[in-house]
Amino acid sequence: MQTRVISLLVEDNPGVLTRMSGMFTMRGINISSLTVSPCEKEGLSRMTVAIKGSESELEKVRKQLSNLIEVLKVVDLKESDSIIRDLCLMKVHTRNTDARTEVMQLADSYGARIVHASLDSVILELTDEPERIDRFVELMRHFGLKQLFRTGITAIGLE
Repeated sequence: MQTRVISLLVEDNPGVLTRMSGMFTMRGINISSLTVSPCEKEGLSRMTVAIKGSESELEKVRKQLSNLIEVLKVVDLKESDSIIRDLCLMKVHTRNTDARTEVMQLADSYGARIVHASLDSVILELTDEPERIDRFVELMRHFGLKQLFRTGITAIGLE
């Protein structure tokens, strides 16, 4: 089972998200990430949906999504021809100077930004590929995560 990313161009109407997610529910497919935002055309929104599934499941989902009235375009975004990003905010314990120094060095090596620091914690921001964020989160678990927030995948095709 691979993570598949689908980009949808949809009419910006109430209920579109409910109908779209209902279609996934009826098929027994779990949405692992979902982002929705306005796009370059007024009255339209772009949804980025990540699901775990096979190629045949993805094809069935694409066809069903295309049949929804409010869905204007469905694009399967492959890693090789798109930019896929996620945003992560996390609060990490830094109970002593050594821990704080190590967290800051690891953050720097991953390109994470320190957005707030106090005596006992550091808040970090990292925008990157989801798998790289996963690795960074695992490193930070060693220090103790107080809080972790991720926005979900957003993606754009190269063409």
